[in-house]
Amino acid sequence: MNFSKHTIQNNSNVRIVFSIFTLLIIFLFGIILPKNALAYSEGNYLNYFYVKVIDNTLSVIKSLGNQEQSPKSESSLKLQTLSFLGIDISDPISIITREISYLNENETSGDAKKNSNKVNNLKTFILNPFNLGEKQISKAEATNQKSNVIANLYNPKLKKTLNNAKPEVLIYHSHTSEAYLASEKDTNKVSDSLDGTKNVTAVGDVIEEELEKNYGIAVIHDKTVNDKGDYYGAYKKSGVTLDKYLKEYGDFKLIIDLHRDSKKAVTTKLNGEEVAKFMFVVTQKNPRYAKQKKLIDSMIGTSNKLFPGLLEPKEICTYDYGMSFYNQNRSDNALLIEVGSDSNTIGEVKNTGKYLARIIAEQINGKSE
Repeated sequence: MNFSKHTIQNNSNVRIVFSIFTLLIIFLFGIILPKNALAYSEGNYLNYFYVKVIDNTLSVIKSLGNQEQSPKSESSLKLQTLSFLGIDISDPISIITREISYLNENETSGDAKKNSNKVNNLKTFILNPFNLGEKQISKAEATNQKSNVIANLYNPKLKKTLNNAKPEVLIYHSHTSEAYLASEKDTNKVSDSLDGTKNVTAVGDVIEEELEKNYGIAVIHDKTVNDKGDYYGAYKKSGVTLDKYLKEYGDFKLIIDLHRDSKKAVTTKLNGEEVAKFMFVVTQKNPRYAKQKKLIDSMIGTSNKLFPGLLEPKEICTYDYGMSFYNQNRSDNALLIEVGSDSNTIGEVKNTGKYLARIIAEQINGKSE
């Protein structure tokens, strides 16, 4: 019996201590909470947070607020917690200002409060909106790759007396039958033709005529068909032709194996007319490469100065050996030039021949001014 009384007395003491502890907690919350706090005031989510803490911590003590007046966010304690921390997930700036106090729009200056009669003296920082100025925008303007370049095609100062007994330029064609379109409307995709008005020899004719007529430079234009029946043996056959002329005339100031490329047509516009682009082909393992490269670089410089855009962007296509060095091992002045492609018209490549003649004349008779 004494044991039971003692137990009851101890339980009573525990209850008294628990009650005192509970009252102490309530008292402390009363101090912490603003005196004018209205837990269920419309929009007063911070005060409501404290009430929810009490409700969820001390189940024996339930707030007696009217549930109908509770904020809509009651269903989400997470939102209340974030609100208590000063974070509004719908406003990212609130997160930044929480981390960087200088940016806090509602940062209160305590000293100012003490020294002023104003109740709310807030230091406000206005975050300027991002404004992109017109000058800060890089505008990519559309460029016309075929913009018309006005250039002087002829240079009368380069003209000299023609001496056919001493030819200075030799033009031949390893792939003589390489052909072009008759016109833009030509639907016959015939890449080879023995018709001299449609194939690469027509370009050689233009160069020959321009050099002799306008610059007094004698030309040998050999039109021997070297690729008939044996395309891959063409360089061997053309090498025989080249050796014949070298034996007869010694060397030439310029030896051109004139070809046509086989890729997509690329043109430029010079003096209002469509002109096919051209490029050089070299073999860097041939023993005469160094001197040939110097000659090519000189002609490239002339072309870019007088007729910008006439050369292919690549300018030079380099191989190690090619096919028998493309016969470039026979002379320091031996070059391989490709004019246009099988998608270019014969008119476009013949136009190129005129400009090539001017470049050759500059190389042989003098440099451009």
